[in-house]
Amino acid sequence: MKVHIDSSHYLNPTMQPSAGSSLLNWLRVLAENRFRIDWQFIPRALYVTLMIALFTPFRFYEKLKFDEKVRKLHVAPPLFIVGHFRSGTTFLHYLMGHDHNLGYVSTFETMTPWVFLGSEKIFKGVVRKYLPEKRPMDDLEADVSFPYEEEYALANLSPYSFYNGWYFPKNMERYFRKYVLFDSAPSEAIEEWKKTYRYLLQKETCKHNGKRILLKSPVNTGRIKLLLELFPDAQFIHICRNPYEVYLSTRRLYEKILPIFAFQHIERDVMDRIILSFYKGVYERYLEERHLIPRENLVEIRYEEFYRDPVANLEPIYEQLGITHFHRAKPAFQKFADGYKNYRPNHYDIGDDIREKIYREWKFAFDAFGYEP
Repeated sequence: MKVHIDSSHYLNPTMQPSAGSSLLNWLRVLAENRFRIDWQFIPRALYVTLMIALFTPFRFYEKLKFDEKVRKLHVAPPLFIVGHFRSGTTFLHYLMGHDHNLGYVSTFETMTPWVFLGSEKIFKGVVRKYLPEKRPMDDLEADVSFPYEEEYALANLSPYSFYNGWYFPKNMERYFRKYVLFDSAPSEAIEEWKKTYRYLLQKETCKHNGKRILLKSPVNTGRIKLLLELFPDAQFIHICRNPYEVYLSTRRLYEKILPIFAFQHIERDVMDRIILSFYKGVYERYLEERHLIPRENLVEIRYEEFYRDPVANLEPIYEQLGITHFHRAKPAFQKFADGYKNYRPNHYDIGDDIREKIYREWKFAFDAFGYEP
C-alpha cells in the first residue's frame, strides 16, 4: 500500500523546496533519478522549473556582486546540533536561535541559498506567503525568519544531499548510503560536498557579519568525521529521545512531508524499512565516530530531561562548551520557552509487534543512550 497523498497536493506545488535550486543542479538531480516523475507530480515539477527560471537572473546578480568577497571569508568554528529526526533538535535549534551572538541559517535562506544576500527584500515576502504557520509534523510555529535545517540549502546547491531522497523517495535508501554515510560516493563527490558546505557557511558568515553559525541537521549525525575534516574546532550538541517515540514520530514526519515534497509515490512498507535502516545506519556511524570529537567540544543530552526546564538545562551546555555569554541571552531564551509551556508533543500508541521490531533493530541504541526496552 502506498503512502497516502491527498489529491489536493497534486495541484498545489508551492511548498516544494527545489524551487530555490539552480537549473544545472535541478537537471543533475533529475538525471540522477532518470527523470522518473510520477505523472501526478508533473505540475510540481513544472512549477519548480518555472521558479528556477525566474530566479536565474537574480542568481547571476548575486554571484557577480558577492561571490569574490564571500569565498575569501573565514568561517568561525560552527556549533552543530545533531540527533535523529524527531528527537527535539528543532526545539533546541529554535531556543538557541534566540542567542543573538550566534547566526543561523533561516528558513528563507535554506529555500533561496543562491540569492538571499542580494534579493531578500524581493523574495522574502513571497516565500512567507506560501509557508504554513505551523509545521505539519508537530505544530511548532514556522516562519521564514526562524532557524531551519541547512540540508535543504545544500540540496538546492548540489545533488549531494539526502533530502533529494525525500523528493525522489524510490531512491531514498541510495541517497542515504551515498550522501549521509558517503559509503559509495566517489572522492570527487565528497570534495564537492565539502566545498559546497563551506561556501554556504561563508555566505552565512557574510550575512551575519562574522558571527559563529549555529546549525541543525539530523543527517549530520552520521557525518561527524567529514564535518571535523572541514571544521576541526567545531562543537557539537547531540540530543537523543526514546527510540520508540522517535520511530512513531518519524513515521508521522514522512506521512506529512512526502505528500508536499515528493515527485514519486512510495510504498508504506518501503518507508517503514527506510526509517529502521536510517536510524540504525546513522547511529552506528555516530557511535563509531563521536570519539573523534574532543571531549570539551561535545555535549550529549536527552530530550526527556532537557524539555522539563529547557533554559535551566541549557546553561550547563554553554558552560561545558565554554560559551561565555549565556546570561546575556537568558531573557530571550526564557521568553521563548515560556511561549511553549503549554505545548505538548504528539502522543503515540504502539503495538507489541512494532515495539518488538523496533527493539530488535535498535537494541544497540537503547543500550548506548540508556533507555529501557
